[in-house]
Amino acid sequence: MSWTTFHCENPDFKVRSIPDDTTFAVRRAALQGSEVFKDMFALCDPTAALDSGQDDLELHERSGDLETLLLLLHSPPAPPTKLPSADKFRSTAYDPVTVIPLPLLLALFFPLADKYMLADAITRELRAHLVANAPAHALEVYSFAARHGMEAEAARASQFVRPVASYRFAEITVLPDVVAYHKLVRLQDFRVKALRGLLLAEDIFPHGYGECPSHGGETSAWWDRQRKALVGRIETVTDVAGEMDALTDTLRDCKICHKACVAAVEMLAYKCKKLPKRLDQLPNVY
Repeated sequence: MSWTTFHCENPDFKVRSIPDDTTFAVRRAALQGSEVFKDMFALCDPTAALDSGQDDLELHERSGDLETLLLLLHSPPAPPTKLPSADKFRSTAYDPVTVIPLPLLLALFFPLADKYMLADAITRELRAHLVANAPAHALEVYSFAARHGMEAEAARASQFVRPVASYRFAEITVLPDVVAYHKLVRLQDFRVKALRGLLLAEDIFPHGYGECPSHGGETSAWWDRQRKALVGRIETVTDVAGEMDALTDTLRDCKICHKACVAAVEMLAYKCKKLPKRLDQLPNVY
């Protein structure tokens, strides 16, 4: 899929790149999606014909950048396609073929949208593509959104950011300021504490329910050793239930103990998935 190739059907106007002396046939109506062009047209002759050569719009933009701008105005990008998921707690995944690559968004699309004051309908789609890049480029997306006041997009990207201590200094400097950094620290601190609390509170035989009469004490001890070994290694992205699930195979020889372990792991997974993952989900008191 090409994100920068432009072609216009039924043009009625021309725009020329001064640096490259390249002319593009366009539609006036489409250019109205830019406040800058709208103001320019207010000073132009609205009856100028396509072939007259009069009042063609000349811009000091490289032809490649201008072509991308015209594409945005004539054919705004469709929203990225969401992939189906049976897990309501799982973050939305997108078909990568339908997502504008992050380098294009940051270096070209957003600067053009800002420079030419593109309509909200266009910038809204660009923001959707920005968020769709977050799972693979969490820190970059979060930083860009935070720097440009996109609070909703920054919050959605925050759930994918790795523990801040795991980033190299050269990587973490992409953050715009100490406030953006501190917000991540608060979110990750909350999640680590909450995950630890859930793990330590989850028993394999809660209140003795379903306890195996033959191996109950031994199984409880195994569960306790497993969670105590894990609790000190928990990070904001740790799959706590997945780590505890390793104990399930150990208990496979006893149906009662195995069933209890599966149930405990599933309950732990359910509780962990309900924990806040994003900045906008943090409790106000935290």
